[in-house]
Amino acid sequence: MSQMLNKEEMRGQEERMKWWTDAKFGMFIHWGLYAIPGKGEWHMYGAKIPVKEYERLADEFEPQAFDAKTWVAIAKRAGMKYIVITAKHHDGFAMYDSKTEPFNMVQATPYRRDPLQELAQVCREEDIKLCFYYSHVIDWHHPHSVHNAANNTWDYNMGEKHFPTYWNELVKPQIQELLTKYGDIGLIWFDTAGGLSYEDSIDMMNHVRRLQPNCLMNSRVSHYKGLGDYQSKGDNETPMYGEDTRPWETPMTLNETWGFSPRDQRWKTTGSLIRKLVNIVSKGGNLLLNVGPSPQGIIPEESVQRLEQIGDWLRRNADAIYGATASPFPYEMDWGAITMKENQLFLHIDNERWPKSALRINGILSKVKRAYWLADRKQQPLSCQQSCADSQDEQHTGAGLQIRLPKAPFDQTVTVVVLEMEGRVEVDPQIMVLPSGVLTVDIKTGEITENDWNDSNDSGNSSEQKPEANRSKLSPAVSRTAAWSIMIPEQGTYEVQITSFKRHDADFQEAFGEGVQLRLADQVLRSIPAEDSEISDSPACQHPYSEMISILGEIHIHTPGVYPMDLMSTLIKGRNPTFTEIWQADKVKLRSVRLVKKPD
Repeated sequence: MSQMLNKEEMRGQEERMKWWTDAKFGMFIHWGLYAIPGKGEWHMYGAKIPVKEYERLADEFEPQAFDAKTWVAIAKRAGMKYIVITAKHHDGFAMYDSKTEPFNMVQATPYRRDPLQELAQVCREEDIKLCFYYSHVIDWHHPHSVHNAANNTWDYNMGEKHFPTYWNELVKPQIQELLTKYGDIGLIWFDTAGGLSYEDSIDMMNHVRRLQPNCLMNSRVSHYKGLGDYQSKGDNETPMYGEDTRPWETPMTLNETWGFSPRDQRWKTTGSLIRKLVNIVSKGGNLLLNVGPSPQGIIPEESVQRLEQIGDWLRRNADAIYGATASPFPYEMDWGAITMKENQLFLHIDNERWPKSALRINGILSKVKRAYWLADRKQQPLSCQQSCADSQDEQHTGAGLQIRLPKAPFDQTVTVVVLEMEGRVEVDPQIMVLPSGVLTVDIKTGEITENDWNDSNDSGNSSEQKPEANRSKLSPAVSRTAAWSIMIPEQGTYEVQITSFKRHDADFQEAFGEGVQLRLADQVLRSIPAEDSEISDSPACQHPYSEMISILGEIHIHTPGVYPMDLMSTLIKGRNPTFTEIWQADKVKLRSVRLVKKPD
């Protein structure tokens, strides 16, 4: 269903995308009438508020404290390069001077000003890309809006709805207003396209291209896979390594809601936010971090404080984020994350996982010219030793690098080490257990195939690690296998774990009801995973999910070498669905396999 591009079109798309792929960090702003009740942007739908009653909120909306210069200054101090603001959310209220629909900021409120026009002017002056969020399918105010799930059925009869009226008389005219009245727009951030036809999806993309050829569109322009310029992940979702084949972005909240909610005081810490930003950029993505201004037009102080602290860290470590690309290693580092440029590797060491005395990395093939703290203006060299992969001792680990570290981190939250190479960065792509004896590989980095459980039930030395009552049902119907080739450099006993994201309302063992099976070194582990432990403040997981570790059992490695490993589960998904994944539909998402070497 995706559009195939020729080489010239691909080059044009890369040029159009460059500002965005370099930016890495943007501000999301959810602001509308829903700020007045302060119960989130879905309040009209959740409370089934009649249209006429909801319209009366506009009589109260007079945000005299709104100041475009203040908002843009907050974004700049945070190190954000673009702003995406809700021009129209699901409630149908236009936050600008719309001539198409009088239910808007200028005509329906006593404020009588167009905040988007004021933002556009300041963004141009401050070199910030202005972008608009637009809810093109869900609109609870309009009688003819039709979504596949979230419709206004308390005011309107579904059988009387006529979607083309909504599409042609409201949506397309308002998109034209947004792309002709406010200058160059960086992107239109569409949302929740469930039920939109493929033909209407293409119609909207062509409509935007005709109006502003360089304006980007996110994948939520359609629920058909592959449309739009980049992949918009689910709300608060950080993908796995290898999950996305095109540029992507994670929209994330600072607390747990999007619109203004004074009752929601569950704020992420600055350290957590920095680690999440690093994790996202190390996997090749952008972070779009949301604020929810008050009805008066004030961005909450709790948000401002955290954004300024992120900005302080970014000013010291800008080179490791802006314009950087994903880690060249297809697996996680147990001490942090990696980003890179042509001849530089940036090692983001999580201060909470600070290595003792030395940081060791295997697989760097380029010769390291020098190493230093990125936040050190003097660039004092760090002591490091690099071994050659040709030596007999390195035959099972590849080239090794050891960097001597002080007892205390150099920077706050995440300390970045710069490795400058004599040429371009080259690494060994072989997946290998880290020098610490730990390896975490994400499911989507494996080769994924559909399999029949029964094909492998009798192969290898099977080891059941759970009580009889919890043994896998081993259903052949919808299971898939993810397979890897793993370098294990040391003999010994390895505990095998899997990590999963569990939604707050999930029954974990029910989700894993068909069990999992792992094969490694001619040994087989089968079980129904349990919630053995939780990773607190995960760099990749947030509300409404928690990251869980499940212990599958132990594998014994008698000889160092390269071994095939595969994991079979009904929770492993294929790579080519017709529709984009709805993240919140998965109560449990299987994420990765972990090997942890046990002490001798």
